[in-house]
Amino acid sequence: MNRKNIFLNTVLLLLSLSVWAQDKRPNIILILADDLGYSDLGSYGSEIPTPNLDRLAKEGLRLREFYNNSICAPTRASLLTGQYQHKAGVGYFSNDLGIPAYQGYLNKESLTIAEVLKENGYITLTSGKWHVSGKGQSYPWERGFDYVYPRDDKNANSGAPGLRTPETDAEGYPTQATFSTNLITRNAIGFLDSIKSRQEPFFLYLAHTAPHWPLVAPKEDIARFEGKYDMGWSVLREQRLKRQREIGLIPTGLTPSAADRDIYDWEKLTAEQRAGWAKKMEIFAAMVYRLDQSIGELLDRLAKNGQLDNTLIVFLSDNGAPAEDLVRWHHGSDRNKGAIGTVTSYESQSKNWSYASNTPFKAFKDDMYEGGINTPFIAWFPGRIQQGEIKQGTGHIIDLAPTFYELANAKYPEAYRATKVNALAGKSLLPLLTSKSQQVLRKEGLFWERAGNRAARVGKWKLVSTWPSQTWELYDLESDPTETRNIAGKNEEVVSRLAQAYANWAKETGVVDFAELESKEPASMKEFRKSKVQEVE
Repeated sequence: MNRKNIFLNTVLLLLSLSVWAQDKRPNIILILADDLGYSDLGSYGSEIPTPNLDRLAKEGLRLREFYNNSICAPTRASLLTGQYQHKAGVGYFSNDLGIPAYQGYLNKESLTIAEVLKENGYITLTSGKWHVSGKGQSYPWERGFDYVYPRDDKNANSGAPGLRTPETDAEGYPTQATFSTNLITRNAIGFLDSIKSRQEPFFLYLAHTAPHWPLVAPKEDIARFEGKYDMGWSVLREQRLKRQREIGLIPTGLTPSAADRDIYDWEKLTAEQRAGWAKKMEIFAAMVYRLDQSIGELLDRLAKNGQLDNTLIVFLSDNGAPAEDLVRWHHGSDRNKGAIGTVTSYESQSKNWSYASNTPFKAFKDDMYEGGINTPFIAWFPGRIQQGEIKQGTGHIIDLAPTFYELANAKYPEAYRATKVNALAGKSLLPLLTSKSQQVLRKEGLFWERAGNRAARVGKWKLVSTWPSQTWELYDLESDPTETRNIAGKNEEVVSRLAQAYANWAKETGVVDFAELESKEPASMKEFRKSKVQEVE
């Protein structure tokens, strides 16, 4: 090689090293809440003070429609890979039903965001709930993450990880120092501190367990909400509806969904019963408040470390608020040993309060109505996302991976470690986030299946069926976003067209008719469905 070529190669090498050392690609932070309902943030109509998330909403963007997979593990599988959950191996839950699409943990053909971004020069960090590993496989430290908390097998795949047994005050309430919400955020902050001098961009997946049951919170947080919920769930729902109309989240003339027949009548409860129910919501509100406060700590540290500039922050929930009742399920009656809110208690808000959390929609976690699959979405990126916007959206968790890859200028491979990988199923949200586009347009539509519950969304039309029924309901979400009018009987051609689209998707994605799998379903999950129906005297 002559001197001229040596000189040119040296210059090119130095230039490439300089560009790498000054990598200006954005940092990406993905924050996931657990069991947070559509109206549980101030920026979505709540009375719960959530100033830090409300700041991100005010300085960023909110979507009216952002979809998940209705329940924990399947949502996380799609979120992390950009695949429909069956394609990723988590078609049912974190249980192995003996079929690849239902093995209960991430398969090797579905790359995680961390694997792809790490290959493209990102530092990758995660703190919190994982819930998509199994059979000793697919732990976060095996799926592309450099920094992981908690780094142990048990907590990695727990549905609601305790992280560690919290210290308590004299009455049994957790201390702020050891409360799980604070632990998750502070470990993430520790990771960020350790990389603050590095030049590479980072991806942080912050997966909180709050406000998932059991209802536990520090005493001083609970005290903030004493007496705030003595009006009951129906009045609370009306108050949230009013705020949602005022902020422009829902149309003024929108008809909210009606209450399920088994929602209790607050006026018929005894004074003692009302006090017990009000206390549950006080603790739930405290958990949401503490989640927001921990995110405030994160924002402050990012700013102090000089890591906040050039950063995209996305916040969402894994499903709608839950209807399960721990008094009747999950060994709740045996586990519940102490006063509600203490670490030895074991209670949930149940569907009465979740009816308010999911305002204005109907149904709950695990259902395919909007209350189960449509939850808050906030995106913040100063200089790239216009402040204070509320858009229709119609985004889906499968869209986040391609969004991050486009933003990071990251190559998505056709093969990874000698394994052919699944093509991405979603669409980049960048046009929606950074331009005048109001929603994601996709001719192919969106589809859902979980334990026999099914749905299809194409344009304004949405089909829904709830197991064990095989009958399709049809809703026009443009005129009826709260699904109050089933118009299937008047639109047989639309039902047929969407049902065929669903069938095609199911075949391509590996969905199996749940009638063939029901015998393999764990007894605890069958009881889960039963616990969602309240006994009304």
